[in-house]
Amino acid sequence: MRLSRLRLANFRNHKATDIALGPGPTLFVGANAQGKSTLLEAIHVAATGRSFRTPHELEMIALGEDWARLRSGVQRADREEEIDVTLRREAAGASRAAREMRINGMPVRPGELFGHLLCVAAAPDDADVVTGAPRLRRRLLDLLLAQISPAYYDTAQRYGRVLMQRNRLLRQGSAGGLDPWDEQLATLGAVITLRRRGIATRVGDAAGPIYEALTGGSETLTVGFLSSLHGPDEGAMADYARAMLPARRGEELARGSTMLGPHRDDLRLQVDGRDLRAYGSRGQHLSAMLAVRLAERRVLREESGEDPVLLLDDVLLMLDEARQAYLLDSTRSGQTLLTVTTLATVRRLEMAAVFRVEAGTVGRIHAHLT
Repeated sequence: MRLSRLRLANFRNHKATDIALGPGPTLFVGANAQGKSTLLEAIHVAATGRSFRTPHELEMIALGEDWARLRSGVQRADREEEIDVTLRREAAGASRAAREMRINGMPVRPGELFGHLLCVAAAPDDADVVTGAPRLRRRLLDLLLAQISPAYYDTAQRYGRVLMQRNRLLRQGSAGGLDPWDEQLATLGAVITLRRRGIATRVGDAAGPIYEALTGGSETLTVGFLSSLHGPDEGAMADYARAMLPARRGEELARGSTMLGPHRDDLRLQVDGRDLRAYGSRGQHLSAMLAVRLAERRVLREESGEDPVLLLDDVLLMLDEARQAYLLDSTRSGQTLLTVTTLATVRRLEMAAVFRVEAGTVGRIHAHLT
Protein backbone atom coordinates (compact mmCIF):
# COMPACT_ATOMS: atom_id res chain seq x y z
CA MET A 1 0.00 0.00 0.00
CA ARG A 2 1.24 3.47 -0.79
CA LEU A 3 0.13 7.03 -1.35
CA SER A 4 0.58 7.87 -5.04
CA ARG A 5 -0.65 11.46 -5.08
CA LEU A 6 -1.58 14.23 -2.66
CA ARG A 7 -3.56 17.33 -3.62
CA LEU A 8 -4.32 20.11 -1.13
CA ALA A 9 -6.39 23.27 -1.52
CA ASN A 10 -6.69 25.90 1.24
CA PHE A 11 -5.35 23.37 3.72
CA ARG A 12 -3.56 25.50 6.34
CA ASN A 13 -0.87 27.39 4.37
CA HIS A 14 -1.07 25.10 1.32
CA LYS A 15 -3.21 27.07 -1.13
CA ALA A 16 -2.67 24.71 -4.06
CA THR A 17 -0.32 21.75 -3.64
CA ASP A 18 -0.15 18.76 -5.99
CA ILE A 19 2.63 16.18 -5.59
CA ALA A 20 3.20 12.69 -6.95
CA LEU A 21 4.79 10.24 -4.53
CA GLY A 22 6.75 7.09 -5.22
CA PRO A 23 7.35 3.99 -3.11
CA GLY A 24 10.01 3.93 -0.43
CA PRO A 25 11.14 6.90 1.69
CA THR A 26 10.32 10.53 0.88
CA LEU A 27 11.83 13.51 2.70
CA PHE A 28 10.14 16.89 3.08
CA VAL A 29 12.83 19.40 4.07
CA GLY A 30 12.42 23.02 5.13
CA ALA A 31 12.52 25.46 8.01
CA ASN A 32 9.93 25.42 10.76
CA ALA A 33 6.39 26.68 10.06
CA GLN A 34 6.68 26.24 6.28
CA GLY A 35 4.07 23.51 5.88
CA LYS A 36 6.02 20.25 6.16
CA SER A 37 3.96 18.80 9.00
CA THR A 38 0.78 19.89 7.23
CA LEU A 39 1.49 17.40 4.45
CA LEU A 40 1.66 14.52 6.92
CA GLU A 41 -1.36 15.87 8.78
CA ALA A 42 -3.41 15.84 5.57
CA ILE A 43 -2.46 12.22 4.93
CA HIS A 44 -3.52 11.27 8.45
CA VAL A 45 -6.86 13.03 7.92
CA ALA A 46 -7.35 11.07 4.69
CA ALA A 47 -6.67 7.82 6.54
CA THR A 48 -8.58 8.39 9.77
CA GLY A 49 -10.67 11.53 9.39
CA ARG A 50 -8.65 13.14 12.19
CA SER A 51 -5.56 15.27 12.56
CA PHE A 52 -2.71 14.07 14.76
CA ARG A 53 -1.87 17.73 15.50
CA THR A 54 -5.15 19.29 16.64
CA PRO A 55 -8.70 18.30 17.62
CA HIS A 56 -9.97 21.58 16.14
CA GLU A 57 -10.86 21.01 12.49
CA LEU A 58 -11.33 24.70 11.74
CA GLU A 59 -7.58 25.20 12.23
CA MET A 60 -6.96 23.18 9.08
CA ILE A 61 -8.87 25.66 6.90
CA ALA A 62 -6.62 28.43 5.58
CA LEU A 63 -7.09 31.86 7.12
CA GLY A 64 -9.64 33.90 5.22
CA GLU A 65 -11.09 30.85 3.46
CA ASP A 66 -14.38 29.04 4.00
CA TRP A 67 -13.26 25.59 2.94
CA ALA A 68 -10.30 23.24 2.60
CA ARG A 69 -9.95 20.12 0.50
CA LEU A 70 -7.55 17.21 0.29
CA ARG A 71 -7.46 14.40 -2.24
CA SER A 72 -5.26 11.36 -1.87
CA GLY A 73 -4.53 8.73 -4.47
CA VAL A 74 -3.95 5.34 -2.87
CA GLN A 75 -2.41 2.35 -4.61
CA ARG A 76 -3.35 -0.97 -3.04
CA ALA A 77 -2.13 -4.43 -3.93
CA ASP A 78 -5.27 -5.11 -5.96
CA ARG A 79 -6.78 -1.70 -6.74
CA GLU A 80 -6.41 2.08 -6.84
CA GLU A 81 -8.61 4.43 -4.82
CA GLU A 82 -9.10 8.15 -4.27
CA ILE A 83 -9.96 9.62 -0.89
CA ASP A 84 -11.55 13.07 -1.00
CA VAL A 85 -12.16 15.10 2.18
CA THR A 86 -13.62 18.63 2.26
CA LEU A 87 -13.90 20.80 5.36
CA ARG A 88 -16.32 23.74 5.38
CA ARG A 89 -16.90 26.53 7.85
CA GLU A 90 -20.45 26.52 9.15
CA ALA A 91 -22.21 29.50 10.73
CA ALA A 92 -20.09 32.19 12.33
CA GLY A 93 -18.97 31.14 15.78
CA ALA A 94 -19.30 27.42 15.10
CA SER A 95 -16.66 25.33 16.87
CA ARG A 96 -16.52 22.53 14.30
CA ALA A 97 -16.21 22.25 10.56
CA ALA A 98 -18.65 20.38 8.38
CA ARG A 99 -16.99 17.40 6.69
CA GLU A 100 -17.73 15.83 3.33
CA MET A 101 -15.92 12.56 2.59
CA ARG A 102 -15.86 10.50 -0.57
CA ILE A 103 -14.18 7.29 -1.65
CA ASN A 104 -13.87 7.00 -5.42
CA GLY A 105 -16.51 9.72 -5.75
CA MET A 106 -19.06 8.04 -3.48
CA PRO A 107 -20.09 9.76 -0.21
CA VAL A 108 -19.13 7.89 2.96
CA ARG A 109 -19.74 8.32 6.68
CA PRO A 110 -16.78 9.02 9.02
CA GLY A 111 -16.36 5.39 10.08
CA GLU A 112 -16.31 4.22 6.47
CA LEU A 113 -13.11 6.16 5.83
CA PHE A 114 -11.06 3.70 7.86
CA GLY A 115 -9.22 0.90 6.10
CA HIS A 116 -8.74 2.54 2.70
CA LEU A 117 -5.39 4.12 3.59
CA LEU A 118 -3.59 2.53 6.52
CA CYS A 119 -1.09 4.78 8.25
CA VAL A 120 0.84 5.29 11.47
CA ALA A 121 2.11 8.72 12.55
CA ALA A 122 4.92 9.52 15.00
CA ALA A 123 5.63 13.08 16.17
CA PRO A 124 7.39 14.88 19.05
CA ASP A 125 4.01 15.47 20.71
CA ASP A 126 3.79 11.69 21.20
CA ALA A 127 5.59 12.28 24.51
CA ASP A 128 2.30 13.78 25.72
CA VAL A 129 0.55 10.47 25.04
CA VAL A 130 2.76 8.91 27.71
CA THR A 131 2.35 11.66 30.30
CA GLY A 132 -1.09 13.05 29.46
CA ALA A 133 -4.65 12.04 30.23
CA PRO A 134 -5.76 8.40 29.76
CA ARG A 135 -8.06 9.46 26.89
CA LEU A 136 -4.94 10.00 24.74
CA ARG A 137 -3.86 6.41 25.24
CA ARG A 138 -7.39 5.12 24.67
CA ARG A 139 -7.47 7.09 21.42
CA LEU A 140 -4.27 5.36 20.31
CA LEU A 141 -5.91 1.96 20.75
CA ASP A 142 -9.19 3.06 19.17
CA LEU A 143 -7.58 4.49 16.01
CA LEU A 144 -5.57 1.31 15.55
CA LEU A 145 -8.63 -0.89 16.03
CA ALA A 146 -10.75 1.24 13.69
CA GLN A 147 -8.13 0.88 10.94
CA ILE A 148 -8.21 -2.88 11.41
CA SER A 149 -12.02 -3.07 11.60
CA PRO A 150 -14.16 -0.04 10.67
CA ALA A 151 -17.06 -1.75 12.49
CA TYR A 152 -15.19 -1.11 15.73
CA TYR A 153 -15.58 2.64 15.16
CA ASP A 154 -19.37 2.26 15.04
CA THR A 155 -19.37 0.21 18.26
CA ALA A 156 -17.28 2.83 20.04
CA GLN A 157 -19.60 5.61 18.82
CA ARG A 158 -22.65 3.71 20.08
CA TYR A 159 -20.99 3.22 23.45
CA GLY A 160 -20.24 6.95 23.63
CA ARG A 161 -23.90 7.80 23.07
CA VAL A 162 -25.02 5.30 25.73
CA LEU A 163 -22.50 6.70 28.21
CA MET A 164 -23.64 10.27 27.53
CA GLN A 165 -27.30 9.41 28.13
CA ARG A 166 -26.53 7.37 31.25
CA ASN A 167 -24.44 10.19 32.74
CA ARG A 168 -27.25 12.64 32.05
CA LEU A 169 -29.65 10.48 34.05
CA LEU A 170 -27.13 10.14 36.89
CA ARG A 171 -26.74 13.92 37.09
CA GLN A 172 -30.52 14.23 37.24
CA GLY A 173 -30.67 11.63 40.04
CA SER A 174 -32.96 9.41 37.92
CA ALA A 175 -31.93 5.95 39.16
CA GLY A 176 -35.18 4.39 37.97
CA GLY A 177 -34.39 4.87 34.28
CA LEU A 178 -30.89 3.43 34.30
CA ASP A 179 -31.59 -0.29 33.75
CA PRO A 180 -31.87 -0.23 29.92
CA TRP A 181 -28.72 1.86 29.68
CA ASP A 182 -26.92 -0.47 32.08
CA GLU A 183 -27.55 -3.39 29.75
CA GLN A 184 -26.27 -1.55 26.70
CA LEU A 185 -23.25 -0.28 28.60
CA ALA A 186 -22.45 -3.84 29.73
CA THR A 187 -22.76 -5.46 26.31
CA LEU A 188 -21.05 -2.73 24.27
CA GLY A 189 -18.44 -2.14 26.96
CA ALA A 190 -17.46 -5.80 26.97
CA VAL A 191 -16.92 -5.77 23.21
CA ILE A 192 -14.71 -2.67 23.37
CA THR A 193 -12.69 -3.78 26.39
CA LEU A 194 -11.99 -7.23 24.95
CA ARG A 195 -10.80 -5.75 21.64
CA ARG A 196 -8.65 -3.15 23.39
CA ARG A 197 -7.10 -5.74 25.67
CA GLY A 198 -6.24 -7.96 22.73
CA ILE A 199 -4.68 -5.20 20.64
CA ALA A 200 -2.80 -3.78 23.65
CA THR A 201 -1.23 -7.20 24.18
CA ARG A 202 -0.17 -7.45 20.54
CA VAL A 203 1.28 -3.93 20.53
CA GLY A 204 3.11 -4.58 23.77
CA ASP A 205 4.56 -7.87 22.51
CA ALA A 206 5.92 -6.11 19.41
CA ALA A 207 7.01 -2.87 21.11
CA GLY A 208 9.19 -4.56 23.73
CA PRO A 209 11.82 -5.94 21.31
CA ILE A 210 11.72 -2.73 19.23
CA TYR A 211 12.43 -0.61 22.29
CA GLU A 212 15.24 -2.95 23.31
CA ALA A 213 16.81 -2.51 19.86
CA LEU A 214 16.35 1.27 20.02
CA THR A 215 18.15 1.44 23.37
CA GLY A 216 20.86 -1.07 22.56
CA GLY A 217 19.44 -3.53 25.06
CA SER A 218 20.01 -1.22 28.01
CA GLU A 219 16.32 -0.88 28.97
CA THR A 220 13.15 -2.97 28.89
CA LEU A 221 9.72 -1.64 27.90
CA THR A 222 6.48 -3.30 28.96
CA VAL A 223 2.97 -2.25 27.94
CA GLY A 224 0.07 -3.15 30.21
CA PHE A 225 -3.68 -2.70 29.82
CA LEU A 226 -5.78 -1.42 32.74
CA SER A 227 -9.54 -1.89 32.75
CA SER A 228 -12.46 -1.73 35.16
CA LEU A 229 -14.16 -4.67 33.41
CA HIS A 230 -12.80 -8.12 34.21
CA GLY A 231 -13.28 -11.58 32.77
CA PRO A 232 -11.72 -14.04 30.32
CA ASP A 233 -14.16 -13.33 27.50
CA GLU A 234 -16.88 -11.00 26.30
CA GLY A 235 -19.70 -12.78 28.10
CA ALA A 236 -17.88 -12.82 31.43
CA MET A 237 -17.03 -9.13 31.13
CA ALA A 238 -20.67 -8.24 30.39
CA ASP A 239 -21.82 -10.31 33.38
CA TYR A 240 -19.28 -8.55 35.58
CA ALA A 241 -20.62 -5.17 34.48
CA ARG A 242 -24.23 -6.28 35.07
CA ALA A 243 -23.32 -7.26 38.63
CA MET A 244 -21.19 -4.26 39.48
CA LEU A 245 -23.28 -1.42 38.05
CA PRO A 246 -26.16 -1.83 40.56
CA ALA A 247 -23.64 -2.29 43.37
CA ARG A 248 -22.04 1.09 42.58
CA ARG A 249 -25.30 2.94 41.96
CA GLY A 250 -25.08 5.08 45.08
CA GLU A 251 -21.52 6.21 44.31
CA GLU A 252 -22.41 6.99 40.71
CA LEU A 253 -25.46 9.04 41.70
CA ALA A 254 -23.34 11.00 44.16
CA ARG A 255 -20.70 11.70 41.51
CA GLY A 256 -23.09 12.13 38.60
CA SER A 257 -20.94 9.94 36.34
CA THR A 258 -20.45 6.31 35.33
CA MET A 259 -17.65 4.67 37.28
CA LEU A 260 -17.31 1.43 35.30
CA GLY A 261 -16.62 0.75 31.63
CA PRO A 262 -14.11 1.19 28.81
CA HIS A 263 -14.20 5.00 29.16
CA ARG A 264 -11.96 4.36 32.17
CA ASP A 265 -9.44 2.08 30.38
CA ASP A 266 -5.78 3.00 30.25
CA LEU A 267 -2.40 1.84 29.00
CA ARG A 268 0.56 1.61 31.37
CA LEU A 269 4.00 2.02 29.82
CA GLN A 270 6.86 0.95 32.05
CA VAL A 271 10.62 0.96 31.56
CA ASP A 272 12.51 -1.45 33.79
CA GLY A 273 9.38 -1.75 35.91
CA ARG A 274 8.94 1.99 36.52
CA ASP A 275 5.87 3.83 35.27
CA LEU A 276 6.93 6.27 32.53
CA ARG A 277 4.22 8.74 33.50
CA ALA A 278 5.98 9.40 36.78
CA TYR A 279 9.63 8.58 36.23
CA GLY A 280 10.58 8.67 32.57
CA SER A 281 12.65 11.33 30.85
CA ARG A 282 11.37 12.99 27.68
CA GLY A 283 13.86 10.93 25.69
CA GLN A 284 12.43 7.75 27.19
CA HIS A 285 8.89 8.94 26.49
CA LEU A 286 9.70 9.55 22.83
CA SER A 287 11.62 6.28 22.43
CA ALA A 288 8.81 4.32 24.07
CA MET A 289 6.18 5.90 21.83
CA LEU A 290 8.33 5.36 18.76
CA ALA A 291 8.51 1.69 19.68
CA VAL A 292 4.72 1.66 20.11
CA ARG A 293 4.19 3.35 16.71
CA LEU A 294 6.46 0.86 14.96
CA ALA A 295 4.60 -1.91 16.75
CA GLU A 296 1.30 -0.49 15.47
CA ARG A 297 2.73 -0.60 11.96
CA ARG A 298 3.68 -4.24 12.43
CA VAL A 299 0.21 -5.15 13.68
CA LEU A 300 -1.45 -3.39 10.73
CA ARG A 301 0.84 -5.24 8.35
CA GLU A 302 -0.09 -8.56 9.95
CA GLU A 303 -3.80 -7.77 9.69
CA SER A 304 -3.87 -6.38 6.15
CA GLY A 305 -0.96 -8.11 4.42
CA GLU A 306 0.25 -4.68 3.28
CA ASP A 307 2.72 -2.19 4.74
CA PRO A 308 0.89 0.87 6.09
CA VAL A 309 2.27 4.31 5.28
CA LEU A 310 4.61 5.51 8.04
CA LEU A 311 4.58 9.24 8.83
CA LEU A 312 7.57 10.56 10.81
CA ASP A 313 7.14 14.21 11.72
CA ASP A 314 10.37 15.82 12.97
CA VAL A 315 11.33 12.79 15.04
CA LEU A 316 14.91 12.37 13.80
CA LEU A 317 16.21 15.41 15.68
CA MET A 318 14.91 13.90 18.92
CA LEU A 319 17.03 10.75 18.52
CA ASP A 320 20.73 10.07 18.90
CA GLU A 321 22.67 8.60 15.97
CA ALA A 322 22.20 4.96 17.00
CA ARG A 323 18.44 5.32 17.38
CA GLN A 324 18.20 7.22 14.11
CA ALA A 325 20.03 4.37 12.39
CA TYR A 326 17.64 1.76 13.78
CA LEU A 327 14.59 3.81 12.84
CA LEU A 328 15.75 4.52 9.30
CA ASP A 329 16.74 0.91 8.73
CA SER A 330 13.21 -0.10 9.75
CA THR A 331 11.69 2.14 7.05
CA ARG A 332 13.16 0.24 4.12
CA SER A 333 9.98 -1.77 3.59
CA GLY A 334 6.87 0.12 2.62
CA GLN A 335 6.40 3.84 2.11
CA THR A 336 7.74 6.28 4.70
CA LEU A 337 7.27 10.06 4.62
CA LEU A 338 9.57 12.12 6.85
CA THR A 339 9.89 15.81 7.67
CA VAL A 340 13.31 17.30 8.50
CA THR A 341 14.66 20.81 8.83
CA THR A 342 17.97 19.98 7.14
CA LEU A 343 19.33 17.08 5.14
CA ALA A 344 22.41 17.09 7.39
CA THR A 345 20.36 15.17 9.98
CA VAL A 346 19.61 12.32 7.59
CA ARG A 347 21.71 9.21 7.33
CA ARG A 348 21.23 5.87 5.56
CA LEU A 349 18.43 7.01 3.21
CA GLU A 350 20.38 7.37 0.00
CA MET A 351 17.44 6.38 -2.20
CA ALA A 352 14.95 8.81 -0.64
CA ALA A 353 13.12 11.30 -2.84
CA VAL A 354 13.50 14.86 -1.51
CA PHE A 355 11.05 17.78 -1.66
CA ARG A 356 11.67 21.33 -0.47
CA VAL A 357 8.76 22.92 1.41
CA GLU A 358 8.67 26.71 1.73
CA ALA A 359 5.70 28.94 2.59
CA GLY A 360 3.19 26.27 1.64
CA THR A 361 4.75 25.41 -1.71
CA VAL A 362 6.40 22.09 -2.50
CA GLY A 363 9.05 21.37 -5.11
CA ARG A 364 11.19 18.32 -5.80
CA ILE A 365 14.90 18.99 -5.38
CA HIS A 366 16.30 15.44 -5.63
CA ALA A 367 14.93 12.35 -7.29
CA HIS A 368 16.92 10.67 -4.51
CA LEU A 369 19.78 11.61 -2.23
CA THR A 370 22.55 9.83 -4.13
